[in-house]
Amino acid sequence: MCTWSTGCSTPLCRTGKASRSVAGQRASKISDEEEFVFPPPPRYVEPSILKEAAEWQGLDEFEALAKLEERIALEAETARVPMSADIWGFTYTNRKLRRCRIHLNSRLPRFWQSFALFHEIHHLLHDSRGCYFWSQTNANMNGYEYQADQFAWAVLMREWDEGDGEDEEFGE
Repeated sequence: MCTWSTGCSTPLCRTGKASRSVAGQRASKISDEEEFVFPPPPRYVEPSILKEAAEWQGLDEFEALAKLEERIALEAETARVPMSADIWGFTYTNRKLRRCRIHLNSRLPRFWQSFALFHEIHHLLHDSRGCYFWSQTNANMNGYEYQADQFAWAVLMREWDEGDGEDEEFGE
């Protein structure tokens, strides 16, 4: 479940597996010259998404993960690893172990790491079958990605309006 318009085409997402060695290999191949493209906030957010996002606004990462754990009955954690600029984050879930891990691109500024976190939280709340399942079907992933982006924007719009979206130290 990658953020913004990157879709689910990454090898990490397709296999549903991520390891430190794979992340380390990818990090060694990442060019420092790769630049992120940061989207502007949407002009409109669907009212149902605004309503859902309201209870997530103002939560820090720990509080958001605790709320997520209550909702999905899985232990949740984050991992920050360097990834290429077209991958902002993805989620790996092991239902047998009742755990999930949200991987965030450590190269993103902190505001955008928060954006990716809430984007992935939306996927965990609403897309229980995951990227691999949907990649094997003819389903259009754009709707899922659009809703997850809208949710992340709705959660973080106050911080963006306060100017934190342009501050690389956001959230630290």
